[in-house]
Amino acid sequence: MLRQTASQAPVKAAPSVEAATCVVRFSVTDQWNDGFTAGVAITNKGSGTLSPWTLSWTFTAGQRVTHGWDGQYRQSGTRVTVNAESYNATLAPGATVSTGLNGAFDRGNPAPTAFTLNGARCDAG
Repeated sequence: MLRQTASQAPVKAAPSVEAATCVVRFSVTDQWNDGFTAGVAITNKGSGTLSPWTLSWTFTAGQRVTHGWDGQYRQSGTRVTVNAESYNATLAPGATVSTGLNGAFDRGNPAPTAFTLNGARCDAG
């Protein structure tokens, strides 16, 4: 007769992690003493068209957006949200849309590494 001991408790499967359906590439293209310019490229890896789209991330070193283009930028504390403009609101499967910003910083300028697109997690590219 086989007996189960406490050390042989059934193993629970780890919760599955849903694959990201987007990739965001945040690249600092210019930087000076207290400011920077960055490009943001968003690629839709999903099977559905996103229209409109909203991208969000958190700055980790107190950076501030001073001006943005090809998107409507808003910042609350460290959280940045970019809403699509009317002319780039549709992001088809496999397509990429680009936006950019000028920003300021006091304590360094590490690039963000976690993004969400319409509330879903994106991979950082």
